[in-house]
Amino acid sequence: MPAKVIVTKCSDYGPGVQPAVDCLLAGLGGISAFVKRGQSVLIKPNLLSNRSPDLAVTTHPDVLRAVIRRVKEAGGVPAIADSPHSVFKIERVWEDTGIAAVSREEGAPLINLEKAGSTPVSAHGLEFGVAKPVLDADVVINLPKVKTHMLTVLTCAVKNMYGSIPGNQKTMLHRKYPDVAAFARLLSEICIRVKPCLSLCDGVVGMEGPGPSAGRPVRLGFLAASADPFALDRGMCRLLRIPERAVPYLRHDPAPHAAGGARLELCFAGTTLDDLRLPRFARPSSILGRLIPGGLVRMLGRYVWMRPFIGDRCKACGLCVKACPAGALRMEPGASRPALDAARCIECCCCHEVCPHNAIEMRERRFFRTRVRGRLPGGGQAGSGGCPVA
Repeated sequence: MPAKVIVTKCSDYGPGVQPAVDCLLAGLGGISAFVKRGQSVLIKPNLLSNRSPDLAVTTHPDVLRAVIRRVKEAGGVPAIADSPHSVFKIERVWEDTGIAAVSREEGAPLINLEKAGSTPVSAHGLEFGVAKPVLDADVVINLPKVKTHMLTVLTCAVKNMYGSIPGNQKTMLHRKYPDVAAFARLLSEICIRVKPCLSLCDGVVGMEGPGPSAGRPVRLGFLAASADPFALDRGMCRLLRIPERAVPYLRHDPAPHAAGGARLELCFAGTTLDDLRLPRFARPSSILGRLIPGGLVRMLGRYVWMRPFIGDRCKACGLCVKACPAGALRMEPGASRPALDAARCIECCCCHEVCPHNAIEMRERRFFRTRVRGRLPGGGQAGSGGCPVA
């Protein structure tokens, strides 16, 4: 059976979101195909940081609201939860993203995953802990944001499940699985373990460039959904002209359709591909780690690397220092910005991801840009894009 991905036009947030969500659900058999009366339903948006919805960093509250209403109509009992990376005041994230207002108005409680404890999981040699409310829920509905990502190229349904890991554990996992290949396996196994029954992505306004937090909002004008999170991400690759091989976690798709994109059924409802403006291909971090076996990556690290550069926007808030899993950043007394110990940097992009001021840029060594990237398929000058608009 082909894995079905439904795409529908949604030009803006507001009243048009609910009918667009209903269109997606109808194409997948209705909300009753996913939620039964009396079931507990954990809805997992992308709440990366305390940014306002217009910045396209987080799932828009109107999308969350539309899904909550249909869950309640089906007799489900909805709750909302996510664990942002290195956030110390989750209540501020809830308020600034507009999610707290939806929670109050729709009667869907917010769960603090940082205080809820976690259940240890071991899968294929990987070890991690998933927040107990996520595993205890009868149903998990996944509401990712469509964004480019400096480490994984794309962040959508599969990557969004990383937020089911409580915050401090995410830092430890970056340190434990530092290379791209191992981290991609981890992301896949987390998603497989959580098993979201429905993934519905917010592509009304997405993000291009150095995502997932420092990129540029771009109006895409669509919502998309699938019962299979890996299929949804493959569908997004097709829409955004991103080669699937460039998204490392898709190599670990467990479904039968994984080896053949032709068995992915991409269905358009009320829109066509020509209606959609598509974001550029993001600059991948550490392409070397995707092309060369892990043992050689460290050996060649002094010749080919991606490092954080901290610019004049830095406010010396110290969030990047706290977020760094390798302890590569430190704040000296009286310094205007953190200092980097390059030998300890594992290129995980955590500092770039959590910086609230967009002060951190991930830069490749010039050797890499001129000698390596230029020979890659679709290669070119760093930051030049390279993804054609449909």
